[in-house]
Amino acid sequence: MRPPAGPDQRKVRGELRRDRILQVATVHFGRRGYGGARLVDIAAEAGVTDAGLLHHFPTKKALFEAVVARRDSTYAGMWDPANVTARQMFDAYIEAVRIAAADRDLTRFRGTLSAAAQLEGHPAEGYLAGKLEQALAGLVPFLEACRDRGELRADLDPTQVVLEVLAMNSGLRELWLQLPEKVDYPTALATAVNGIYERIRATDAAED
Repeated sequence: MRPPAGPDQRKVRGELRRDRILQVATVHFGRRGYGGARLVDIAAEAGVTDAGLLHHFPTKKALFEAVVARRDSTYAGMWDPANVTARQMFDAYIEAVRIAAADRDLTRFRGTLSAAAQLEGHPAEGYLAGKLEQALAGLVPFLEACRDRGELRADLDPTQVVLEVLAMNSGLRELWLQLPEKVDYPTALATAVNGIYERIRATDAAED
């Protein structure tokens, strides 16, 4: 007879179950939307009881928000504005997109999130506006500093650059989700971002 599992083993198993639930929920929310996804189906596919799912995520909204947080973690900490150049920041962004694209279900969920964020009363309502404000708040001052120290062109408009990069990413991601066999999302994004950098860097800036 096996001895009972210790606290550490139970914690590890609990974390594994939670991760599995999030993986399955990402697929269901991405393919069926918030309204179409059912907790009972997610629990069954994840191999847990309904009560087991509710232990980790007490409500459907809580589960949805956890999936959103899981998706956002892809870009979390991708660069330290205090210690990188603009070139390094763009490289980090390209790499984050490459990592995100490797998980197609998570990327599909992001596409679903974009549409859902426009709906009144949806758990994702206002999500994109908040993320956009967050990106502008972090990236605009960073690009201003890069401009002021001579790495980027003196006539640079940082706000427009940030919006251009984000719009390029959003558009290419949507095209890739619709026509994956025709669109190489990470490569196309890298080409576009590198082109933007070449356009805005100071002509005498040293290559990193």
